[in-house]
Amino acid sequence: MSDAIEKVFIAGAGQMGPGIAMSVALAGCHTWMTDIVPASLTEGVKKFNENLNFLVEHEVITPAEADTARSRLLPVPDLSLAAQADLLIECIVERLPVKQEFFKHVDEICPLSTILASNTSGLRISDIAALMKHPERAVTTHFWNPGHLMPLVEVIQGEKTSDETVERVYSFLKLCGKQPVIGRKDTPGQICNRLFQAVIREAVYIVQSGIASVQDVETAVKCGMGIRFPVYGPLEHLDVVGLDLGLAVQSTVLPDLCNSTEAGDYIRELVAKGDLGVKTGRGFYDWSRRSVDQLKQERDLFLVERLKATRKVM
Repeated sequence: MSDAIEKVFIAGAGQMGPGIAMSVALAGCHTWMTDIVPASLTEGVKKFNENLNFLVEHEVITPAEADTARSRLLPVPDLSLAAQADLLIECIVERLPVKQEFFKHVDEICPLSTILASNTSGLRISDIAALMKHPERAVTTHFWNPGHLMPLVEVIQGEKTSDETVERVYSFLKLCGKQPVIGRKDTPGQICNRLFQAVIREAVYIVQSGIASVQDVETAVKCGMGIRFPVYGPLEHLDVVGLDLGLAVQSTVLPDLCNSTEAGDYIRELVAKGDLGVKTGRGFYDWSRRSVDQLKQERDLFLVERLKATRKVM
């Protein structure tokens, strides 16, 4: 079996599919993308092209590179061509029974050489692959959103995933210009979401306890630890300041942190009132007074500059 991954099938053209498709097409792969809803597939292709145009506009790629990537994408109406792929990446609804049935089906129609990957953000690949006859080829490849700008992809090894599968996917993602990390234990939340949920839990607790306002919590993260994380991680920080000092700080602070295994009261109360965030117009913020499109634009402009800087270093 060749280790090369040259043909990739993207199942799901919603939020994550187009960005992933663009990443692998730019890496030189023949790329198929499908969705069970025809309108979603049409919208996914549109988003694929918008993502390419954005990278051209900001001089991350050339117009010629964008045109070549477009020529590598083929939208298809169903899974009939999945059997020709070296790698299938699932980006469908985040519901375990649906994913289990999907993986059972593609396990039956794809040759054993095809790696079957899930873009799940929190489910265990071991559970997703529970109905498969060949779970050794099932693996998580969690692209972080937005998939065309974020470098991180979490490669999670399931309880029955082979080492060969993990290494093939890891090497492929490096060729795509991504920064993959490997999780050797298949836990809910993988790696980065576990870290992120710990921050979210404490952020909600700080607000509900009256320690600081919503805006000041955001500012503390954005202008404090968050701004240096790209080059200075938490474990590097401990080594730099000294583990003895780190231990002393933890001994003082950890006993006072939120250690609940349930969601905070503040967020529960918001949900109970129907304040679900942008989708309802109000959550932690009043979105009738803020523009989510502007926020996403600011995010993407920041990320694309970071991407450009990374590519120059490489």
